Amino acid sequence: MPGALLSAEVLVGVLVAGAVVALLVVFVRRRVIAAGTALTLCGLRRRESSRWRLGLLRLGTTRLEWFPLLGVTFRARYEWERHSLDLDAPTMLVGGDRIDLLPEAVGVHCYYGDREFDLGLQTPHYTALRSWLEAAPPGSHADVA
Repeated sequence: MPGALLSAEVLVGVLVAGAVVALLVVFVRRRVIAAGTALTLCGLRRRESSRWRLGLLRLGTTRLEWFPLLGVTFRARYEWERHSLDLDAPTMLVGGDRIDLLPEAVGVHCYYGDREFDLGLQTPHYTALRSWLEAAPPGSHADVA
């Protein structure tokens, strides 16, 4: 019987260590992805799917990047250049269209060339995204009225 008890203790220890390592990886990954910029929780839904996928949205100097919430990669899954991205007006997500972790989110239909997708964001984050999209990046020499 002592052998079974020792095996159970080892198993619990391995599970606890695995959970700690997983949390550490999530924390380090988020810090590396942020790279000194703000990240926001964001839902992404491609046009061929009805399911929202949660991720982290990063506003770069010239592009918008979306990272899956869970994962081990430090590379963005989707990237959209600022000058080619267009947003529709936001709509409230209601009923079965809502995102569980973002209860007050608005949905924004986006166009990127011939591709279409939806982003689900909290209202202040949508405002920041819209401002970022309409602002000219430094050194772009955009014609300003």
